[in-house]
Formats: sequence, structure tokens, C-alpha cells
Amino acid sequence: MQEKKNIRLLISLVTLSAACVLVAFFGSADTLMQVDKNLFRVDDQMQVSKVLLTNAKTKTETELKFDGSKWVVNNSFEADQQLITVFFATLLQAEPKRPIAETLQDSISSKALKNGIRVQLFEDNQIVKDFWVSGNDQRTETYFQLAADNTPYLITIPGYRVFVASLFELAPVEWRDKWIFNFNWQNFKSLSMSFTREPKEDFIISFQNQSFGIEGLTSDTTRLNNFLDAVSLIRGEQFIMAGTSKWYDSLLQTAPNYTIVVTDIAKRTHQLEVFPPIRQQQGVLGRLNGELPVIFNPEAIVPISRKRSYLIGKN
Repeated sequence: MQEKKNIRLLISLVTLSAACVLVAFFGSADTLMQVDKNLFRVDDQMQVSKVLLTNAKTKTETELKFDGSKWVVNNSFEADQQLITVFFATLLQAEPKRPIAETLQDSISSKALKNGIRVQLFEDNQIVKDFWVSGNDQRTETYFQLAADNTPYLITIPGYRVFVASLFELAPVEWRDKWIFNFNWQNFKSLSMSFTREPKEDFIISFQNQSFGIEGLTSDTTRLNNFLDAVSLIRGEQFIMAGTSKWYDSLLQTAPNYTIVVTDIAKRTHQLEVFPPIRQQQGVLGRLNGELPVIFNPEAIVPISRKRSYLIGKN
């Protein structure tokens, strides 16, 4: 008799536990269903003509503007079009999972206004979306909150575990296109290559006798054309700010391994200094126009490191 009573009690306990789980599940589902997934999206991304990212902590602004054919950063240089694509794909895929617990809303909201990124999307000159982006100290959670509301939401991209806020934190220079030399055969005038420790390997390429060649020397045409193609197509992996790496900061105080200067037909010059590789870092450090550090994939640097002896076919 007691055994049967114990069994009935056990069955009742299991049934009650299951009921609690179901109530919790469907109650949570109902809460999730009430969150507007389009809360931070615009109706039509193709109509967005400008994005303004204001970093409250660094007091800097990044303006991404579409000029009719391409995106431009701070009216100064062409944006990395692949990065622009990633940005808008992120806005499209990122969605609010749930509001942050009320006990944490004030602190997270205040932190966003103090250290977060304000994101403003424009159609022509009209703001169509205005919100703040921030994250936790562990950089594992991202929060969005509308500028007109103090309610932060936990943001996720379904199927991915990424710190979404990192994209919005990029400095202006990190948005620029990674193409180093903006030249082609139509606007190219000359190129000079100088090696700091091997000046006998220096050379100048210019247009002469209906073709490009090394001044004062007969070059290997195939090698020369391959070299010019490599220089025209070279892209950096990442532009960086001073202070990113103590190794890179120290290296920038030394003499470069070699320097390439390209002059176009409008007599504008573009200079790239390339420094020796260091064991402590995987990338090769360069400096564009004497001021902007850039990291290269070591394999990408090899084709533009050619010396005069190589281009005239002596090795």
C-alpha cells in the first residue's frame, strides 16, 4: 500500500515538474515573440545614403557616405566596399533577442551613452534610424538601444556567436579601402624603388620608347610587367593606429627596408615604405604616405620586393 502511494506521489511530482517546464517555456516564447525583430532596421537599406558613427568614448566621428558610385570615409578616402557590405549585412541580420533585465537597464544604458557608439542612418538628409551600440566588459554580449528610449536589448545574429559591437567600434582609418596604389596603365607615369641598405639595387621605371622600362637599363619585359602588376594590385590586410603594437611602434622609428614612390600623370605621388619583418609579429609592416601604418600578408609583399638585378634578368 505504501509502495503504491509512493509511486502516485512520484508520478504527481514528475507531472508537476513537466507542467512547470512547459509554462516556463511557452511563457518565455511569448516574451520573445513580443520583441520586434525590426526594431533597429530600416525599411530599405538601399535608400541609406549616409551612416554616422559617433564614438562617445574617443569623441571621434566616422562618416560613411555614398557619393553615387562608391562609399567614402569622412570625405577623405574610398571606403572598403567589402567592409561596407559586412556592415549592412550585420544590420540586416542582427536582431534583439530580449530586453535587458530591468535591474540592469539603467547601468547598461548609462554606459552606452558614456562609452558606446551612436549609429545614425540617413536617407538624403533625414535620419531614419538612430540608436546606441555597446557591449559588456567581457566583449561577449552586444546591446542596442534606440536614442529615444533607455531600454537596451541583447543583440544576436542567429547561428553565430560574435561580438557584434566590434564592427561599430572601428576607427575611421580602419574603414578605408585597403588598395595601396590607385593607378593603372592609363594614369601611371613613373615608379621609383629605393633600398635603404642596398642603394645599388635602386631603379626608376618610366615610359620610354613607346613602353615602360627601367631608366638607363634594359629590363626583362615579363619580369617588369609582373612587378608593375603586383604593385598596382597590392592590398593591405589592415590599417592600424599608433599604439596598436609596441613592436610596430618601435619599428616605425627605424629606417624602412625599401621605399616605393608612384607618380601618376597628374603628378600626384603615393609612397609606401616597407619595413623588415620581425619574429614577434606575423604581418609585415608598411607605412603609406609617411603617416599611415599598414599590415601586409608576408606572401603578398614578395612580388613587390623586386630589386634591379632581378628586373634586368641577372638573378
